[in-house]
Amino acid sequence: MKKKIVIIGAGIAGLSAGCYAQMNGYDTEIFEMHNISGGLCTAWKRKEYVFDGCIHFLIGTNPESRLHNLWNEVGAFSGKEIINHDVYMQIEGESGKKLILYCDMDKLEKHMSELSPIDTKSIKELTDAIRNFSLTGNTSAKVNGSRLRQISMKEFIAEIHDLFLREALSTFGNMEFFLMTMYSYSQNDAGWPVGGSVGIAENIEKRFLELGGSIRYKSKVEEILVEDDLAKGIRLTDGAIYSADYVISAANGYETVFNILQGKYVNHDISALYSNAKTYPTSIQISLGVDCDLSDEPHDLFLKLDTPINIAGVEKKGIWLKNYCFDKTLCPEGKSVITTIITSDYEYWDKLTQYRKSYKAEKENIAATFIKVFENRFPQAKGKVEAYDIATPMTYSRYTGAWKGAYMGWMSTPQWPVMSVPSTLPGLEAFYMTGQWTNPRGGLPIALTTARGTLMKICEADSKQFVTI
Repeated sequence: MKKKIVIIGAGIAGLSAGCYAQMNGYDTEIFEMHNISGGLCTAWKRKEYVFDGCIHFLIGTNPESRLHNLWNEVGAFSGKEIINHDVYMQIEGESGKKLILYCDMDKLEKHMSELSPIDTKSIKELTDAIRNFSLTGNTSAKVNGSRLRQISMKEFIAEIHDLFLREALSTFGNMEFFLMTMYSYSQNDAGWPVGGSVGIAENIEKRFLELGGSIRYKSKVEEILVEDDLAKGIRLTDGAIYSADYVISAANGYETVFNILQGKYVNHDISALYSNAKTYPTSIQISLGVDCDLSDEPHDLFLKLDTPINIAGVEKKGIWLKNYCFDKTLCPEGKSVITTIITSDYEYWDKLTQYRKSYKAEKENIAATFIKVFENRFPQAKGKVEAYDIATPMTYSRYTGAWKGAYMGWMSTPQWPVMSVPSTLPGLEAFYMTGQWTNPRGGLPIALTTARGTLMKICEADSKQFVTI
């Protein structure tokens, strides 16, 4: 008789865990509080426009990469066209200069050297560090450029003479992230799947169902049932009970540990983690539907502003814009979708929700501020915004239950490294956590790889060989 696994949450981690569970002969059922799958890997429609809310940098789109093989195991890219850009991002400074981050390192090195001939040596070191970057972290000390993995972006910028180049590179606060991002783009391993986030979620859901799994929507889990410190199933908010041999939570960590399990299985380290560790900064997403063809403009653009703007009480000296004209499934021909993501403070929005009119007024003010910046950069689109939407940190919390609106979970810091975040709880058997809240390196790849790892552990516990067919 097959063993039963119940999974809490039909986001990418939950769906992927379900796929691997079915591949390995388990009877799997996913319980999702929403009426669709995907979790934060989602999009929403306003008038004729689709506003994508997730994929900004997706590793694993190159068919030759190992991660691509894992995405294929769960069917993520099935039937998908992948768009690879020649340029990662364009950064425009107050001086009118432009730093174009070409995906071809030879082009990038030539372009940066033309911007600042005096910094040729440092530029060469940077592009070599990108060329020789390893996602596994295995770089030889002899490799030219490896020094940059040991210093901060701030330290590297201090070595640059050209003021504009220093200003442009300061857009990136983390050297390791910059190198990883540029390397992935240079390898055509950070492409865009046409159709965006919803298409990826639908593909993995389809794979799970084809493997024989089942999903119950509008089914919020209230309690994990435990007998003699052994997880035995779940109880929903409507009182329905479902028994299981294993319970996997792909919900956010705080909800799982302190609400669904009522804080019964924690130790000092877990309590300290949830009290003191940093969550990934929450944000506001502003999305515009524009009756103007901006397909000749950069798909990723960072503007250094002449005059800082105020967004939700925080001064912003620069703003990022993403132009989705390259994906014709997101807007009608001749029209454009533009979005930005701006980090914000969860507590600010949590307090503001107590006053509905003030909350709505702040969203309208933010929209007006962003539209002004957008129209200043794209005067051909002035007065042509037909639809807009503001997703706040409270939107993330309401839509998926994301704790503090942190859609990528924990931040990795020296005090709270990757290995300090648990995927099991002390004293509780037959229970696992999976997804971004079990690894500070957030993002969709982490949702996938932690789900795979969870099923490997379950198979090991059952003395089964883990398979992926």
